[in-house]
Amino acid sequence: MFDALKGMAGLGSLMKDLPRIRERLERAKEELAGMTVEAEVGGGAVAAVADGRMRIRSVRIDPVMMNVIASDGGEADRAMAEDLVASAVNAALERAQEMIAKHLQDAANELGIPLPPGGLPGLL
Repeated sequence: MFDALKGMAGLGSLMKDLPRIRERLERAKEELAGMTVEAEVGGGAVAAVADGRMRIRSVRIDPVMMNVIASDGGEADRAMAEDLVASAVNAALERAQEMIAKHLQDAANELGIPLPPGGLPGLL
C-alpha cells in the first residue's frame, strides 16, 4: 500500500515538472537538428552525413569511383556503387539513431528522469 502511495507522489512530482520537461525536450529536438554524424563505406568510396532529425544531409562519392562508373562502368560497377551508397546511408542513419538516443539520455539525466534501456523509441 505504501509503495503505491510513493508511486503516486512520484507521478505528482513528474506532472508538476511537465512544463520544464516539455521545454527541455523541445530544446533537445532543436539541438539534435543541428547535430550530424558521418559514415563512410568502401574505404571512403562513399560517405553519407545524417542529422539528428534522421535526414540525410549529403552523400559524397569518391571521384575515382564516379569516373569508373561514368566512363566504362558496366552493370556490375553500377550495382556495386548503388550498394555502397545504400550502405553508407544506412550506416549514417544508424549512427544518427545512436546519437539521438545518447542525447535524449543526457537530457533525461539532466532532468532526473530515469529512461529504460534503449530510451523511448519514437519520442522525437
